[in-house]
Amino acid sequence: MRTPLVQEKWAWVAGLAAVALGLAAHMLAGGSIPAVPVLLGFAALSCLAAQLVTRWVHGPLLLLLLSGLAQQLLHLGFDAFGGYFPGNGFLDHLHGGPVLGDTPARAVASGGSVHLLLYTHMAAAILTLLTASGVMKLAGRASSTATESHTA
Repeated sequence: MRTPLVQEKWAWVAGLAAVALGLAAHMLAGGSIPAVPVLLGFAALSCLAAQLVTRWVHGPLLLLLLSGLAQQLLHLGFDAFGGYFPGNGFLDHLHGGPVLGDTPARAVASGGSVHLLLYTHMAAAILTLLTASGVMKLAGRASSTATESHTA
C-alpha cells in the first residue's frame, strides 16, 4: 500500500472551498440557502470528489473545467434542495417563473439579472481553481520541507 502524498491529504480543502464559494455565488445571485444537512452532504461529497480527483488532475485547464462542472452541479443541487422565497427581494431566486422578454418576471420585480447567476458561479469556479492550486502549492512546500528535514 502506498503512502498518500501530502497534496492528496489536503485536497479536501478544495471541496469545502467549492461549496462555500458556490453557496456565496448562489446567494449573491438571489438564490436561497438549502437546509444545513443538505449543505453538509454537499460538502462531504465535494470533499470526497476533490480527494479522488487530485490523483489524476495535474493541470490548470482540467482543474478549471472540473471546478466549473462542480459549480454547475452545486447550482443544480442548491436549486433543487433550496427553498424559494418569492417576493423577498434578495432571497428571491432569479430564474424560473413567467418570462417577460429576456428576463423572468420575478427577476424584474426584484431588480436582478438572470445572467448574474451565471457570472457569480463562473467567478466561484475560478476562485475554486485558485484556492485548489494554492493549497496544492502549500502542501507541496510542506512536503518538500518535511522531506529535506528527514534527509538531513
